[in-house]
Parts: sequence; structure tokens; C-alpha cells
Amino acid sequence: MSLSVDVIVRTQADAPRSKLLFRALDSIQDQNGVTARAIVVVNGQRFDGATLKTLENRQGIFLHHEPQASARLARAVGRWLVTAPFFSYLDDDDVLIAGSLLEPLKWLEGHRDYDVLINNGYFIKNDGVLSESTHIASHIKQPVLSLLDECWLSPGACIFRTASVPATMLNSDWSHQEWTHLAFELCAQNKRLHFMDVATVHYYDTPGSMSKQIQQHEAALDLLRLVRHDVRVDANVRRKADRKYLRTLHNLAATYREDGRYMRAWRCHLGSLRPPYTAKYLLFTRKLLWPFGGRMGGNA
Repeated sequence: MSLSVDVIVRTQADAPRSKLLFRALDSIQDQNGVTARAIVVVNGQRFDGATLKTLENRQGIFLHHEPQASARLARAVGRWLVTAPFFSYLDDDDVLIAGSLLEPLKWLEGHRDYDVLINNGYFIKNDGVLSESTHIASHIKQPVLSLLDECWLSPGACIFRTASVPATMLNSDWSHQEWTHLAFELCAQNKRLHFMDVATVHYYDTPGSMSKQIQQHEAALDLLRLVRHDVRVDANVRRKADRKYLRTLHNLAATYREDGRYMRAWRCHLGSLRPPYTAKYLLFTRKLLWPFGGRMGGNA
């Protein structure tokens, strides 16, 4: 009997990304040795009519149009539509490596007490250079603790057991860093994880902007704020999360300062001045005081 997996692809199905979307779907349907079905969730009303029509006529996929533009809803709806014993996600601009799902699925099928298998992948930069997306060996012993340094869960590089990971777990409103939130939730709910250093996905690299850096820091604060008070994890993890929370406040203060948003920089800076970083971060105060000249009041 062939191993089967549903791969959820969330997309806006817009014209500029249609070639990337169809490339992603090809990489799912061309998997060797397994039955891989793409569940395509068209998210919102910005779709291109020709692209949607092509999807409607495509064989071997399950197409669902969700009228409301919501990453959370598309994530959960995709999970509700799963019928295979295993499922995964893939971004619409990434590609599964040919034949890469067979080994992870065989492992999961043979180890039924495990809930999630975490794989690896490669970033492909604009110059064609490949770099490993995750250092798998760093996360095997203490995954919840290592999550504070690097998110080891990402679309295309993990497979979930359908019976163990319900749609309700995928229905939380994580606007940013959704995979880090999900990884933490898997650990908090004591799901059994297995790390396998097998590359299953190619990610295509896009350079980050200042606004993206700010969004990432702000999302990290939201996550760390939750972790540092979550009694489901041990005190050591909460303590380390609290320290990273202070470091993130400091980094965000520096980023806001570079962006000329001095009021927000001050708020983050003052929040970061707690032990054990009080003396260290106090030195940053002079950087906020020195270029005072009128810029502080205008940008909140």
C-alpha cells in the first residue's frame, strides 16, 4: 500500500506568482514512491481569473477558495480538508525536492508513537548558492529550549501525523512567526518529535527590508511574552525566554532608532533595563539622547 500525504499550499493565486505556484504543485505531484496530493487554499479575493481557472482544471489536486483573506483561516481550513494519514505545508514559491518525502514518511509509518517529523531544507540565494536552512543536530536534545535561538519548524520541512495534530491547533491567530508559535505549541502539548537531517525542500531567498526586520522583532516579542509566562514549560525555559525578551526589546530599540522612530525606541529601551542587562543596556541611553534634535516628537 502506497504511503500518502496531503500537502497544503496557501496562495493568493495572483498572476505575478502563478508560475511559482505551478512549480510548487509540480514538485508535490511529481514525488516518487508516495501518493502526494496538493490541497490548494486560494486565500482572499485578489486571485487572477486565468490562474484560478487553470487550478480548477488541474488533475490530482483539491482546490478550495476561502473568500476571507486570512493566513490563519487558510492554515486551519487546509488542515480541515486533510484526509491522508499525514500532512504537510508548502509555501507557494518553494519547491519540494524530488523523491524526498519517501524516507520521512516510511519512518513515520514505522514509528506510530511519534507525532511530527522535522526535516531540513536549503535556501537558494539569488546567486544560486545553497545554504542549510536548519542545523538539525542542535535541536534534538532540548527542542523547546533551542527554539529560543532558531525555529526548527518550517513549511516543506516537516510532516505531521493527522491523528495527532488537529485543526484546532492550527487555528490560532499567529500573524507573524506562525511556525515558531506552532513549534512551541507542539512542545507545550508534549507532542513526540523526531528530527531527521534529510533535506526535503528548496527555499528561495528574498532580502529583508527594514520594515520586515521590525515586524520580525515585534512578532518575536509577542511570542516571548507568551513563553515566559507559560507554566506548561519548565522554569529554565521561561527564564531563558525572559532574557531573550529583554535582548529583543534592546534590538528593537536599536532598529526603531535607525528608522527614526524615537518614541518607540525609548519605550523598548526602558523596558529592556532589567537584570541581568541593566548596566549593559544603560549605555545605549546616550545614543537616544545625543541625536535629539527634533526628530523624537514626530515619529511614534
